[in-house]
Amino acid sequence: MDIVCLDFETFFSKEYSLSKMTTEAYIRDPRFVAHGAAFSWNGAPPQWFPGHNLRGILNQLDMRQTGVLCHHAQFDGLILSHHYNVRPAFWFDTLSMARQVLGTHVNISLDSLARHYGLAAKQVPYALFKGKHWHALDDVTQKMVADGCCHDVALTWNIFRRFLSEFPRDELKLIDLTIRMFTEPVLRGDINLLAKVWKEEQQRKEDLMESIDVTADDLQSAARFVELLEAAGVEVEYKNGTAQLIPAIAKTDQFMRDLLEDDDDYIRGLAQARLGVRSTIDQTRANRLGWMANRGAMPVYLKYGGAHTTRWSGGDKVNWQNLRRGSDLRKSISAPEGYLLATIDLSQIECRILNLFAGQEDKVDDFRQGRDPYVGIASEAYGREITKEDKAERGMGKQSELSCGFGCGAERFQATAKSGNYGPPVHLTLEEANHFVQTYRYTHPAVVGLWRTADQALIQMDRMASWRWGPLLIENRRIYLPNGGWINYETLNWFNGDMKIEGNQFNDNRVLSLPDQGWRMQTRFGWSKMYGAKLVENVVQAMARVVMSQAMARIADAGLRIVNSEHDKVAVVLKQDGTENEAFEFCKWEMTRVPSWMPDLPLACEGHLGERYE
Repeated sequence: MDIVCLDFETFFSKEYSLSKMTTEAYIRDPRFVAHGAAFSWNGAPPQWFPGHNLRGILNQLDMRQTGVLCHHAQFDGLILSHHYNVRPAFWFDTLSMARQVLGTHVNISLDSLARHYGLAAKQVPYALFKGKHWHALDDVTQKMVADGCCHDVALTWNIFRRFLSEFPRDELKLIDLTIRMFTEPVLRGDINLLAKVWKEEQQRKEDLMESIDVTADDLQSAARFVELLEAAGVEVEYKNGTAQLIPAIAKTDQFMRDLLEDDDDYIRGLAQARLGVRSTIDQTRANRLGWMANRGAMPVYLKYGGAHTTRWSGGDKVNWQNLRRGSDLRKSISAPEGYLLATIDLSQIECRILNLFAGQEDKVDDFRQGRDPYVGIASEAYGREITKEDKAERGMGKQSELSCGFGCGAERFQATAKSGNYGPPVHLTLEEANHFVQTYRYTHPAVVGLWRTADQALIQMDRMASWRWGPLLIENRRIYLPNGGWINYETLNWFNGDMKIEGNQFNDNRVLSLPDQGWRMQTRFGWSKMYGAKLVENVVQAMARVVMSQAMARIADAGLRIVNSEHDKVAVVLKQDGTENEAFEFCKWEMTRVPSWMPDLPLACEGHLGERYE
């Protein structure tokens, strides 16, 4: 297969730019114009072609036999499909590859990657053509833009060749699949239903603000706000301050952004009140999705490897992985005409992997035999037989089984029970919440033992040791997964009071202090705690991602179109031609195919086939 590496340079201005718009809105805007693009065929010296020549050049390429390489392929790819009707045989993307190779804790812009590898920095003079069309630029500026774009293409090819030496080859298919979700959209949006969501969310926000029962002083004091979060069971993240680490609770901190999307109404309300947000997350999404639907089919933007555990994450200011179940947002999304939308969800995949990985055989056997995994622990906690008819009590059993496996404490358990995430809301005292936590721990001794093993794994990683951990390999501060990918732990540090951190792109050799000792990992957004139970959560999520992604690759190889992935759920569009039910069953079968690297894993799934996403 030939590979064409390309990069577009496009018109932008103060009012019309990617800093103010989503990628989809920018590219589909009537103001969009391509100044030109640089091309490199199979690594040959790049050539620049101005905008008026692009259609002719692209028409000469046999895209059935050609792969396209970009840095941020969603951007260049949507330009190709939307404006030039070009869809290559395969997509390569160095931005996606960088998240796996270098980790999510570093800046992976093309300029940052160039510095990382000792290459010449980007040279495109953006300031010189801001707000100007190509014909308005003088010859010198045009040449600077053309040469800078060619240099970017050369950088992308150079970095691509470096990445290929260690990147898992099977994962390239998943990058291609991810890019096509965005560049070849098919989903439709119900504009009227999205407008209804916006109005209802406004009222819900007003009601929520009245219910959280905190004062203005509580919200303005950083220390008091942290106390409120910790009392609700939230593990607060920290970032570098002037002389010490401070809570990451500014509106620009990712930790705070995550709180705005928390499943718990109280926690979400605290964050909204602290930041004085004018609209809820669902309001903002309804607005963006509504305008997107108005422009045509809805591109699904996911970041390949966007999460530390190599899972996908949301992007382009619309998180397609976190549309609340049962919500009208989900119901507003539908399949294209002549198709149905199949959604298949792996049942309790993390819980199943956790118990098998730990050797908690009685729980694994519950899954194998199809027994309800929640009534047993609920009966143990309540001291009487619980059945499926006992909705609240079974919900507490479900919460215990699904949330306590990664070290959940009493405060968090109490807050989650109150939110009703696993069944009817249940108001527990802290003592009652602790009873549920302790019940889980004495009924799951192998899981608790796995946490202790993970504590040792942290020490071994810090010592740069190499050892096997079930289907995983720990080596060079990485945990290698069965797909050849890995989770990166190079920023793992033990804090014991004040300690000096070596300078890098995130800090400058200051002496930083933490409120308590323990393992911490540095992310792009601050310092996050790490401990045995959390490491277990990391590796279980990563293994669940491998199960899911390997199934996705097989479904795509069968010629079926995947349009979204939500952690443990996949969405596929199936043609309504009499074969849709057979295709649906095939997808479910592939989702539950037992992986060779964990042959005793009992898998199950649930599915829905219909016109709408929900």
